[in-house]
Amino acid sequence: MKRNSVVGAVVVVAAMFAGQAAYARPLAISPTGARAMFKSKVVNFKITNGTGAQLTVKAGKNTLMLEPGKSTDFRLASGDEVVAKTRTKQYDEGQVLVT
Repeated sequence: MKRNSVVGAVVVVAAMFAGQAAYARPLAISPTGARAMFKSKVVNFKITNGTGAQLTVKAGKNTLMLEPGKSTDFRLASGDEVVAKTRTKQYDEGQVLVT
Protein backbone atom coordinates (compact mmCIF):
# COMPACT_ATOMS: atom_id res chain seq x y z
CA MET A 1 0.00 0.00 0.00
CA LYS A 2 2.83 2.40 0.86
CA ARG A 3 4.54 1.60 -2.40
CA ASN A 4 1.40 2.53 -4.38
CA SER A 5 1.08 5.91 -2.68
CA VAL A 6 4.76 6.73 -3.29
CA VAL A 7 4.49 5.72 -6.95
CA GLY A 8 1.25 7.69 -7.27
CA ALA A 9 2.86 10.79 -5.78
CA VAL A 10 5.83 10.50 -8.15
CA VAL A 11 3.50 10.18 -11.14
CA VAL A 12 1.48 13.25 -10.07
CA VAL A 13 4.64 15.36 -9.59
CA ALA A 14 6.04 14.19 -12.94
CA ALA A 15 2.77 15.08 -14.66
CA MET A 16 2.82 18.59 -13.16
CA PHE A 17 6.37 19.27 -14.38
CA ALA A 18 5.78 17.67 -17.79
CA GLY A 19 3.10 20.25 -18.62
CA GLN A 20 5.43 23.13 -17.78
CA ALA A 21 8.33 21.65 -19.71
CA ALA A 22 6.21 21.09 -22.84
CA TYR A 23 5.20 24.77 -23.05
CA ALA A 24 8.43 26.38 -21.80
CA ARG A 25 10.13 28.95 -24.00
CA PRO A 26 13.65 28.22 -25.21
CA LEU A 27 16.46 30.01 -23.39
CA ALA A 28 17.85 31.63 -26.55
CA ILE A 29 16.78 35.25 -27.10
CA SER A 30 16.08 36.31 -30.66
CA PRO A 31 18.14 39.29 -31.90
CA THR A 32 15.04 41.43 -32.54
CA GLY A 33 13.70 40.73 -29.05
CA ALA A 34 17.02 41.70 -27.46
CA ARG A 35 17.05 45.07 -29.19
CA ALA A 36 13.49 45.85 -28.12
CA MET A 37 14.14 44.75 -24.56
CA PHE A 38 17.34 46.78 -24.05
CA LYS A 39 16.36 49.91 -25.96
CA SER A 40 17.08 52.89 -23.71
CA LYS A 41 15.37 56.24 -23.90
CA VAL A 42 17.56 59.36 -23.88
CA VAL A 43 16.36 62.52 -22.12
CA ASN A 44 17.60 66.01 -23.05
CA PHE A 45 17.27 68.83 -20.52
CA LYS A 46 18.97 72.01 -19.28
CA ILE A 47 20.04 72.97 -15.75
CA THR A 48 20.80 76.54 -14.68
CA ASN A 49 23.02 77.04 -11.63
CA GLY A 50 21.26 79.73 -9.60
CA THR A 51 23.10 79.07 -6.34
CA GLY A 52 25.66 81.85 -6.76
CA ALA A 53 28.52 79.39 -6.22
CA GLN A 54 30.23 76.83 -8.38
CA LEU A 55 28.39 73.49 -8.18
CA THR A 56 29.88 70.08 -8.96
CA VAL A 57 27.35 67.44 -10.01
CA LYS A 58 27.53 63.82 -11.08
CA ALA A 59 25.29 63.22 -14.08
CA GLY A 60 25.08 59.51 -14.83
CA LYS A 61 28.74 58.46 -14.87
CA ASN A 62 30.18 61.92 -15.64
CA THR A 63 31.23 64.59 -13.13
CA LEU A 64 30.58 68.18 -14.28
CA MET A 65 31.22 71.66 -12.87
CA LEU A 66 28.32 74.12 -13.19
CA GLU A 67 29.39 77.77 -13.18
CA PRO A 68 27.14 80.21 -11.28
CA GLY A 69 24.42 81.77 -13.44
CA LYS A 70 25.21 79.57 -16.46
CA SER A 71 23.01 76.95 -18.10
CA THR A 72 24.29 73.50 -19.03
CA ASP A 73 22.68 71.05 -21.46
CA PHE A 74 22.40 67.43 -20.35
CA ARG A 75 21.75 64.28 -22.34
CA LEU A 76 21.18 61.27 -20.07
CA ALA A 77 19.61 57.85 -20.33
CA SER A 78 16.19 57.53 -18.76
CA GLY A 79 16.55 56.60 -15.09
CA ASP A 80 19.96 58.25 -14.57
CA GLU A 81 20.25 60.81 -11.77
CA VAL A 82 21.97 64.16 -11.38
CA VAL A 83 23.48 64.29 -7.87
CA ALA A 84 25.14 67.25 -6.12
CA LYS A 85 28.78 66.47 -5.26
CA THR A 86 29.53 69.75 -3.43
CA ARG A 87 27.61 71.31 -0.55
CA THR A 88 26.02 74.73 -1.05
CA LYS A 89 23.43 76.75 0.89
CA GLN A 90 20.65 75.18 -1.19
CA TYR A 91 21.92 71.60 -1.67
CA ASP A 92 23.63 69.00 0.50
CA GLU A 93 26.36 66.75 -0.85
CA GLY A 94 24.77 63.63 -2.32
CA GLN A 95 21.33 65.21 -2.77
CA VAL A 96 19.52 64.11 -5.93
CA LEU A 97 18.78 67.13 -8.10
CA VAL A 98 17.13 65.43 -11.08
CA THR A 99 15.84 61.88 -11.51
